[in-house]
Amino acid sequence: MPGDKPELRECMSERKRRARSGASPHPVDVIAGRNLNIARKLAGYSQQRLGAEVGLTFQQIQKYENGKNRMSVSRAWEFASILGISFSALVDGADDMTTGSGMTGPRFTEWLTLYTRAQATGRLREIAAVAGHIVQLCELSAPESSQCQ
Repeated sequence: MPGDKPELRECMSERKRRARSGASPHPVDVIAGRNLNIARKLAGYSQQRLGAEVGLTFQQIQKYENGKNRMSVSRAWEFASILGISFSALVDGADDMTTGSGMTGPRFTEWLTLYTRAQATGRLREIAAVAGHIVQLCELSAPESSQCQ
């Protein structure tokens, strides 16, 4: 298009290429979206209300939360300000990732589903504590033990 900046065209081309190839969202986008979803719910905001405060539709908030769309740094800062959390809380967990770590596939989806179900019970902290104890027990058992596999 006349007057378009080349880097903007490149970015748009990359986005279209990823969409056509069915590429999964980047793991950091998934983490930021998950953290946005948690922070929004804890603050008592609906997707509609948060979207209205920043001038977006609830569908756009939904896409951020599902990791379908990438959120800009300035948008993340805006969300953090509105929800009363630190900016870094939106990417909390990304530092623990290794390069090429897979956050997609059946196991990841299974964990997200379990997390969502646990959250719906209103007992997420207690459930997470029990899971933490189980992990500790598995770490203490011999590596060749099949009890925790």
